[in-house]
Amino acid sequence: MRTEVTAFGLHTPSSIGEAISLLSKYGQQAAVISGGTDIISRNKNKIKTHMFTHLIDISGLKLGYLTPKNDGLHIGATYSLNSLATSTSVPTVLSQASGQVATLQIRNMGTVAGDVLQEVWCPYLRNDFACWRNGGNVCYGAIGDNRYYHSIFGGRLCYANHAGDVAQALFALGASATIQGPLGTRTVSMDQLMPGISVVGGYVKENTVGQNEILTEFHVPNQPSNQKSTYYKARDRGTWDFALASAAVVLNFSGSTVSSSRIVLGGVDVVPRRVQSAESAVNGKQLNETVFTNAANAALSGATPLTYGTGNAFRVEIAKGVVKKALRAISQM
Repeated sequence: MRTEVTAFGLHTPSSIGEAISLLSKYGQQAAVISGGTDIISRNKNKIKTHMFTHLIDISGLKLGYLTPKNDGLHIGATYSLNSLATSTSVPTVLSQASGQVATLQIRNMGTVAGDVLQEVWCPYLRNDFACWRNGGNVCYGAIGDNRYYHSIFGGRLCYANHAGDVAQALFALGASATIQGPLGTRTVSMDQLMPGISVVGGYVKENTVGQNEILTEFHVPNQPSNQKSTYYKARDRGTWDFALASAAVVLNFSGSTVSSSRIVLGGVDVVPRRVQSAESAVNGKQLNETVFTNAANAALSGATPLTYGTGNAFRVEIAKGVVKKALRAISQM
């Protein structure tokens, strides 16, 4: 029986170096695959700029690890989302974020790097409209149905939200990423990995991994012992849907007072959005309802929801509620 997979040239390299060589050889005809939960969907949708004829399968390259070291946790790119969700070795915010990705079946197949680097789920791209990401010169989301999948904080070329969950937690934990390519290995912060919309290797995207590069590992530095964290996600359907808004919150305490914090919004911008104004609203405070409200208002103070098309201003209030609920959950720990 013919399936979409039979149309691919599937390569199974024996090393990262061989995988990079294959990516360099086949150029934009090639893409990396491990769990395949995103890339197979793109090919099924026949998006013209995502119809790869060569898939480089890195699932056999021993990148599926979670290793504690003196400097923190090292998480291999192909470590499964479900393994991360059920691990007792990772901060709560990271296990909770992983556990809220899609369904159990997808989490069993999907990988940490796959969730971070997945393509946006804008329905215009996924249905092969000629948008900026698909070789055109317009963002249909900015002027059409933008209720669920588009930024409430503006955009450049593309207004589609980053769809993943894990990146928000990694931002909040001050993680870094290791990327390997033909020129060697580089380590970048999450801000450098996902700086926002730009053109990388001929593609409009929000991350800086080149076409012939492979993200191999995330590093989560050691966290303070006085830390509490959580991840809260609001979605249209409670089972497997993407976030209307989410919040990864990491608070460090001195007694009952917040000494420092990181608050990162998801589902509301083209990349995870750290909201330092909200952090300022909780730092030096004891958690209470007034602090929750002040932090939520501060977090969304710069929102510029879309007004063309359907508009998405209703998600501003949802995002405020997400921040409140995350902070309230930590106060009850």
